[in-house]
Amino acid sequence: MKIVMQAMAPEQVDSTLDSVRRRGHTYLGYLLWIFMLLGLLWAANLAVTLVDPAIEVLGKIRAAAGFTAPAGGPDLWILTGIGTLALLAGALFLLGYAAYRASWSRRLTLTWGTRPRTIHSRLRRLPAVADERTLRRRSDYLGTLLSSPGWSHSTVRTNPLRDTAEYRTTAETVLREIEIDIAHRAVTAGLVVGLNRNALIDTLMIVASALELQLHVLTRLGKRPTPRIWLELIRRALASIFLNTYVTREDALYLNLLIRKAALGLEVASDAVQGTLADIDVDEIIGHTTIPGLSELTHVASLGVSVGASGLRYIGNFIEHTANDLLQGVIAGGILYYHGMALAAECLALDEQHRRSPEMTRTISQAMTVACTPAGRLLRDQVRKMREFLRERRRQVLSVAKDNVSGAADRVRETVRGLSDRATNFFRTP
Repeated sequence: MKIVMQAMAPEQVDSTLDSVRRRGHTYLGYLLWIFMLLGLLWAANLAVTLVDPAIEVLGKIRAAAGFTAPAGGPDLWILTGIGTLALLAGALFLLGYAAYRASWSRRLTLTWGTRPRTIHSRLRRLPAVADERTLRRRSDYLGTLLSSPGWSHSTVRTNPLRDTAEYRTTAETVLREIEIDIAHRAVTAGLVVGLNRNALIDTLMIVASALELQLHVLTRLGKRPTPRIWLELIRRALASIFLNTYVTREDALYLNLLIRKAALGLEVASDAVQGTLADIDVDEIIGHTTIPGLSELTHVASLGVSVGASGLRYIGNFIEHTANDLLQGVIAGGILYYHGMALAAECLALDEQHRRSPEMTRTISQAMTVACTPAGRLLRDQVRKMREFLRERRRQVLSVAKDNVSGAADRVRETVRGLSDRATNFFRTP
């Protein structure tokens, strides 16, 4: 990746992609606000639409009960009924919000062990430069998190964080530790996307995986999302759909080469180099010869060399199509990893200056490289299994050829023995 980045002026490419992503995030933010406004207008319109039927139903209930409408002044019956319905709607909303809070409390209890304090579970905006109060609050949060049951397996020290340097070092260590979990989840989801061939399912999978991964990061770090954070999570999840805004054409070609390189390893290359000439000659002979037994003998001679020319072509076509599919999965997995690490860095960073440091930043190139390695390994393992299958098929052909040659040899021996017996009997006859 470094070679490609040096060869294509990364400053210009990265700035262009960054500007495209920023504009895309801005547009998505506008769209989310528009959708929220439309949702509120739709809810208000629905409420107004339901008022008339509700008033009519209340009037029928009053008439059935034998009451009459007041001649003048406010209609307390209708007002009471409408107010009751509004209170019921508000109560349902509060019950839903309470259920949401309780659900997040249960999630955070797995991390903190007890009900978390609001000062620890709330994700605040990062200041430009941290002051003493921010340092104390962040140090208290990180120390409490590392001593919680959810991080009992962690090897990060939990000594008191006295200054900025100690906090930054500890936060960077925690980020590297949670990075393993983020990378595993992102790559797994990305490879599922790469192996699937339905565009709609891929889109839904990317959005759902991006949202789920970010919620998992918040849970692991003991944070509860606020409405502002929810909007940011949704915006990042939707931005993950536009894969072309995260990599350039050169990046895509290089990633494709990395995947193929892992599959076209030394063993496959050895087959291609050592067995190409023999395999081509063998296939030509098998396809054009009419001499009985010669095809079997040529198979016997070349079977130990490779999987055959037709097998090599089949493997090459498999690598060609599967590598292109896995490339989409690598890009998707890299984007999921990128967003997950960005959210984790925002939770752990001390201030904006610390957030922009190299230790707390993961670039798109790093994200793609992380996702590319297991994709290449997956393709390499599948190619090895395919080669074993092709070799086993050629071994079966060898076994059949041996049986045919052995049967032919037995028939020849019987024929020769019969001719010899007849000749012996002929010369013995007086």
